[in-house]
Amino acid sequence: MANHILNRISPAKSLLVILVTWSLNSLMDSIAADSAPAGFKNFITRQGNKLYDGDKEFRFVGANMPGLNLPYDWTLSLPERLVLPTPWEQEAAFQTLSQMNLKVVRLWNLPIRDPKTHAKDGPLTWHYVQAPGKFNEESFKVCDHLLALANRYGVRVIFSLTAESGDYLGGIGTYADWRGKKREAFYTDPQLKADYQATVRYVLERTNTVTDVPYREDKAILAWQFGNEMHSAKTAWLAEMAAFIKQLDRNHLVSETRHRPGAPLEVDPNIDLYTRHYYPNYPGVEDGWAASCRREFAKLDGQRPMFIGEWGPYIDDKMFTHANVVDKVREFLEYLRSEPGISGSCIWSMYFPHREGGFYWHQIMTYKSVWSYHWPGFPSADAQREIGVMSAMREAAYAIEGKPIPPVPRPEAPELLPCAEIPMLTWRIGVGASMCEVQRAPHAAGPWTTIATNVYDGDVAYRPLFSDNTARSGETYFYRVAARNDSGISAPSNVIGPVRVNRVCMVDELQDFSRAHSRSPQLQLNNDFNALYAEYMFRARGSTNDWIIYQVPGMTAIKVTAFYKDPWNDISFEVSPDGKSYIPLPADRKENRLPSPPRGATVAQQRTLVEYEAPVPAGQQYLKILWKGPAELDRVEVFHSGGK
Repeated sequence: MANHILNRISPAKSLLVILVTWSLNSLMDSIAADSAPAGFKNFITRQGNKLYDGDKEFRFVGANMPGLNLPYDWTLSLPERLVLPTPWEQEAAFQTLSQMNLKVVRLWNLPIRDPKTHAKDGPLTWHYVQAPGKFNEESFKVCDHLLALANRYGVRVIFSLTAESGDYLGGIGTYADWRGKKREAFYTDPQLKADYQATVRYVLERTNTVTDVPYREDKAILAWQFGNEMHSAKTAWLAEMAAFIKQLDRNHLVSETRHRPGAPLEVDPNIDLYTRHYYPNYPGVEDGWAASCRREFAKLDGQRPMFIGEWGPYIDDKMFTHANVVDKVREFLEYLRSEPGISGSCIWSMYFPHREGGFYWHQIMTYKSVWSYHWPGFPSADAQREIGVMSAMREAAYAIEGKPIPPVPRPEAPELLPCAEIPMLTWRIGVGASMCEVQRAPHAAGPWTTIATNVYDGDVAYRPLFSDNTARSGETYFYRVAARNDSGISAPSNVIGPVRVNRVCMVDELQDFSRAHSRSPQLQLNNDFNALYAEYMFRARGSTNDWIIYQVPGMTAIKVTAFYKDPWNDISFEVSPDGKSYIPLPADRKENRLPSPPRGATVAQQRTLVEYEAPVPAGQQYLKILWKGPAELDRVEVFHSGGK
């Protein structure tokens, strides 16, 4: 993968090193969630069709955060992303939930390792379930820390135990594979049922290594869910497994899992909570989500509460458009608040800051230009109206509790991460920050000059967030950043430096064409189905004879990233001292054929990532990139002597 994924977890790093690092981070990054979380006073209970926290009705607006316990990168399974979250990342996630007043988080499944998959280094893969009845103790510590934080931040957890839909990382089909049986046998075969029960028993009887509280006694857990979207589950299987869970744990609720509107809603004495999921492309929702909810909820006849386990307001230009989506989100959330017996809802899906700066990303492959939501929303996600949707969520989260909406807290100081001799900066953001400003000084004590404002943490995926294009080669600088939102600006970050500049880099991520000198008129920006492109966000799509020109005096080298379908022809490069006469610039190339997405609107499509590098002869200040066939220009880096 691209070299400029700065110091991210290497695919070659052994599992042992990862787990040791995780354990050290767990110790250093608020181990035990300050060692003594206040926790909750009550388990959530059910009376008729309502949930209660003690004697107070419990209603919520919440979120799905699959990355809280998973390396949720199913689309391309990129090795550097298939790592479990760290305690710092989990805490940033809970800080996000707390700022938004989201009182419930729904997890994804506990994956089981495919029998054909083996660890490259060390005895175990990252999967929680290594084989039927065999478990990865170190991986389960991720859930331990998660539950400790849930208690600390006052967030309830819906814990999903496996998956039917979405079992790319290991679910019901994988359980069947271990026994050499067909996927559909999961719900009927005695051995497969016993294997699933072994996982359930291990989880419910586990004692948290952070808090010393057994899971079945942890009040942060709202409900056990059989698994994610187990739409093929038979009523008899659900009844059997619900009775098994209740036998082991009488404290917690049990949640149904058949999710599609129109699926059976058969009340069972051991199932407390029923669910539906809503997306624009689901059948049976043509007259709107609220109308469908009413029909589904009526089937329960007041006997059980319902919650909307997933809902995605994705723009399909039918139910949702760019113009109406925020208003329709508000309408749907207001309907849920006003409907007695619907206890709450969890949006699909939200992600949180990344350990190496910026955010985690996840493409929703059913729709163009849609990915996981990030708080508080950013202009780069205007295609899905992220800022408005996030604001509506926070408003609804306070409204459902009858509370006034407080201002978003001023962000905490970011943590600026080290950089080398090229001043390309990245930082761990302060949760709730809308943007950052970058400051530079000749000495650690100042004086400080602001060199950039309105730097958005949500503009760049898995790459440095900012390049100081005005630095000069040979000079030494110190850097710091501060985060800003409507409530004010944070304290400055830590200071890094001295950074003795060797080269300076002009970076274009192709969010727009503002950095280009000129371009062919047919060149178009593309932000569709980003997971095909390793989840990098913006690209310039061109074809034969298209071109783009950059003017950068003092050029010394270039590095360019592009994506291709097959068949394809390499883009080419030319340079010029005056923008009139150009000479060819030969470039070294390195390619990586990415896997095909297994599902979704781009199933079986592939892209090849190609990185080009070339030194530039002295005296050149124009770079021309030319298309010889269909290609998408993803990132341009032009190294120069600085000061421009």
